[in-house]
Amino acid sequence: MSERGRAAGWFETRRRGTRRWWDGARWTEHLSVRGRETTLAEDRRAVRRQLILTELVLVTLLVGSILIALWSALPVVVVRPMIVATGTALLLVPLVISRQLRLVALPARRPGVPTLR
Repeated sequence: MSERGRAAGWFETRRRGTRRWWDGARWTEHLSVRGRETTLAEDRRAVRRQLILTELVLVTLLVGSILIALWSALPVVVVRPMIVATGTALLLVPLVISRQLRLVALPARRPGVPTLR
């Protein structure tokens, strides 16, 4: 059966909890994220806002940890793990978020789900 012959409907994407609308001939920009309908552009904006907020919190935590390490009586052994963990999170969070943004546009790899082509 050709993909153009598939009935219109919501199909799973590769991002958990997200479905995308197939109009019977092609994928549309419409998404359903955990039951809430939106578009790809709106979803990307929402995810980017979350990324910015997360990055601001992590930067604040990193700066606070460094300041505590410099001006407190706490030994460096106590503060160093916090600095390393926060720095690692600052590097990894954008990579994870950008991967999620790519996955939402891709249909799931399951039988009966039309491919992106």
